[in-house]
Amino acid sequence: MRNISATKPTFNIKDIDYITEKFKDILEGNSFLSQFKYSEEFEEKFANYIGTNFAVSCNSGTSALELIFRAIEIKGKEVILPSNTFIATANAIINAGGKPIFADCNEDMCLDFDSVISLINKNTIAICHVHIGGLVSDSALKLSDYCLENNINFVEDAAQAHGSSNMGRKAGSLGIASGFSFFSTKVMTTGEGGMVSTNDEKLTIRMKSLREFGKIKKGIFTNYHTSLGYNWRMPEVSALMGIRQLLEIENFINDRQNISNIYDSFLSNIDGIRIIRPSPQSRFNNFKYIIILEEFDRQAIHQALQKKGINLSGYVYELPLHKQPIFDLYNNISLPITEYLCAQHICLPIYPTLSEDDAEYISQSLIEILSND
Repeated sequence: MRNISATKPTFNIKDIDYITEKFKDILEGNSFLSQFKYSEEFEEKFANYIGTNFAVSCNSGTSALELIFRAIEIKGKEVILPSNTFIATANAIINAGGKPIFADCNEDMCLDFDSVISLINKNTIAICHVHIGGLVSDSALKLSDYCLENNINFVEDAAQAHGSSNMGRKAGSLGIASGFSFFSTKVMTTGEGGMVSTNDEKLTIRMKSLREFGKIKKGIFTNYHTSLGYNWRMPEVSALMGIRQLLEIENFINDRQNISNIYDSFLSNIDGIRIIRPSPQSRFNNFKYIIILEEFDRQAIHQALQKKGINLSGYVYELPLHKQPIFDLYNNISLPITEYLCAQHICLPIYPTLSEDDAEYISQSLIEILSND
């Protein structure tokens, strides 16, 4: 029986040679282990790729979001976000002193414009849009424009959206700042790591201070603290991986598109399911291949696929935040589209090294399971 992984990182031999050579040089004492020249190089190259003036590297996507929320000073204010997101989005808001306000989503699983607008009040300081599955929705552009016109901070949780865009507007460049993740499952990875992209120089200075215990340089003093910060620095070996992954990201996206095309060729006309599609004018990085099981039991389908050696990619997300035990104060609110889509979707494996044969096997297996359900 096959054993198909849910996800795999991709490093070619040139990447491995570069990373090991440079890291060996660091280990021999010719550079510094943490947040040094390679992190700065990664920041510069990532900002150029996204199309922003600045980027701030850090140790996780969660840290990237909290850096943003602390820098724009959300303490005591409300931030509207989707409920179908990873808990890190809400954690970053809460840890920065803000209050999360959960909104419903569209049929594409991204924030619904009207739901968000209905929740805005005088205490709203920001809207945090999550590019679910890597998809930059039409609502993201609409909300970005609304925030600009109404002096509300538009923050992107772009953890899954490396390289995605809509109407030529790239994820990471739509608002005041954006947080990216380089966790092991992402389109590009450093194992653990994160990055903020922004055009705001003052925010950049503030975030670089916050990621290093809130200190700034003052004369001969290197430990002069003006705020309460954290140790959110990026290790240099992570930056080395990031530099090489960034070189390959367009190839990664093309490879993911090829796998998506195979799935489409088998699954596009199957009754009882719906595939989440990006807007026609957008460019989708295919981080997730999301299927809505409109007439099938998800648990049964999941278990049947596992029996065939197919490990599904992670949900986005299986239980919305407003129904999680940790957010019991929100358990009684109703977000019907979110609740339905979270309960009815699966994500097929999709990554550059997934073979065409395995993609066909996954498709045929799913069809067989659905026909027997």
